Amino acid sequence: MACSGRYAEAWQFAAFWCVGNVITGADDSGGAANVFLTDSVMDFTRSGVKANQGMMLYNTTQNTSGAVTAVTLTTITATGVTWDDGDAYRITMITAAERSTIEHYLNIAASDIHAAMAASGACDCVLASWATGYLEKLNIIDAAAYYTCPCGAPSMSDERKGALLDWMSQQLLNIRTGAIELCHGHTGSDFPAIGWAEQSLTDFNAAKIIVNAGMR
Repeated sequence: MACSGRYAEAWQFAAFWCVGNVITGADDSGGAANVFLTDSVMDFTRSGVKANQGMMLYNTTQNTSGAVTAVTLTTITATGVTWDDGDAYRITMITAAERSTIEHYLNIAASDIHAAMAASGACDCVLASWATGYLEKLNIIDAAAYYTCPCGAPSMSDERKGALLDWMSQQLLNIRTGAIELCHGHTGSDFPAIGWAEQSLTDFNAAKIIVNAGMR
């Protein structure tokens, strides 16, 4: 694969950091080629779905999407999207402006990953089955650690941002050196570990975390 573009999408960023609720379900209209989604067990208006603000509705069965143009209690209409009974859907409560800004941050943050992959020759290989999700996570965390989301979240202390950046630096180093091998059929000398997720509440726990880090 070429090292270009972002690895994650705005809705994944929003879902990862709980920036906007992600609603999923399936059309239960009982029909075919309907111009609006029907989910009789949902209350879309109360859930925060708004028309003409750039919120995107995805038909994940047909792999189509469009901007929401009309919302009722149990239906949503989106530009260019039709629905057959049973089609799965996804919608995230972020506006067009928020999505555009998040995508910009993801694009910039992806360059760090591109550089690491290029250094290890991973731009020209078939990725391992787990690598796509791993790169999405790196892209999402890197973007959030450097930039403030337009929707006001995630809200992180300087200490947590520093921990995330340290973790990111280690992951990128692992990719550059081959400690983590992204290419299919290759095994690196290391594996993805979320060391920054460990928290110390006592001196004993702090010592244990240090030991665990050394064992990795």
